[in-house]
Amino acid sequence: MPNPKKERNRDHDIFIKGILSLDELVLLLLNRYIPDDLKPYIDFTSLKLLPDAYIDNRLVAQYSDSVHECRLRTERLPPHFQQLPNLPNFRFCFLWEHKSSKPYNPIEGQVERYRYAIVSADRKNKRAPSIVIPIILYHGETKWHKKMVFEEFETFLPTEILRYLPAPRYIFIDIKNTTAEEIEKMVDLKVLRAAFIALKNAHNEEFFKTHLEEILKFVDNSPSEIVFQEFFKMLLEYAQRRSKLEPEPFNEIVNQNLEPDMATNIKTIFEVAEEKGMERGIEKGKIEFTKNLLLNSDFSIEKIALLVGVDVAFVKKVKAQLDLGE
Repeated sequence: MPNPKKERNRDHDIFIKGILSLDELVLLLLNRYIPDDLKPYIDFTSLKLLPDAYIDNRLVAQYSDSVHECRLRTERLPPHFQQLPNLPNFRFCFLWEHKSSKPYNPIEGQVERYRYAIVSADRKNKRAPSIVIPIILYHGETKWHKKMVFEEFETFLPTEILRYLPAPRYIFIDIKNTTAEEIEKMVDLKVLRAAFIALKNAHNEEFFKTHLEEILKFVDNSPSEIVFQEFFKMLLEYAQRRSKLEPEPFNEIVNQNLEPDMATNIKTIFEVAEEKGMERGIEKGKIEFTKNLLLNSDFSIEKIALLVGVDVAFVKKVKAQLDLGE
């Protein structure tokens, strides 16, 4: 039987991961939330998303969001650092952790495990240790006032003791406690304001049925065309799932709240569902054609792959299913 909480979390994870897969949107977030005194040292033009395989097994097992890297701009370091021999090729790693509910345990422990997993992978691969900057994205139902464990000590204890206590730093993006009015004024986030409003109201299905215009008013063509289409496809899919409406009635609500010229630029949720259905039909047809050739011809796997228009791995997978009687 499906677990409703797991399904909810999956919805949120897919949406956040989708946003973090688009460099143009990641740069909007970094430029807003990275402290100004740190920005000059970051080469934002070198931004890239690290694949899971790039991180060590321990981190892959524990971490479900994204890690981006940027090079350190060594030319911005003070001259006496630049002149040091064998200056390591340091990099920044922005480690995104998404929370749709307030964690029971202190978040510092979790982000430190991730931080040291990345540094351990650096050592293993003979790289300079990374400058890991965790970024927490929170939009849970419960208010979460950022308070680190270290703060519970520092008011009452001298420096001699405090220096032995861990004080990990991280950036906290609290979407839950940000008002709709504040989000609207975040013009530097551009279309991401729509995502913030959606995430802020993620636990209220009625919002997506009756106040969808509060999200769609931030629709504009400011990102590149590819990012524009990808982002709003993800946004509408997410909003439809959160509304618990079927695609067709949800699509009617979307069309009611979009300017006519915008409606023609965005693939509706219904069109997306149709496309997915076509893709599934094409895939099924290829599987059946492959099965037929495997059972009724003496063609090689390579020739079948050529005839069906798939790779050899696809044919081998279908053959394995046939061998197993599936």
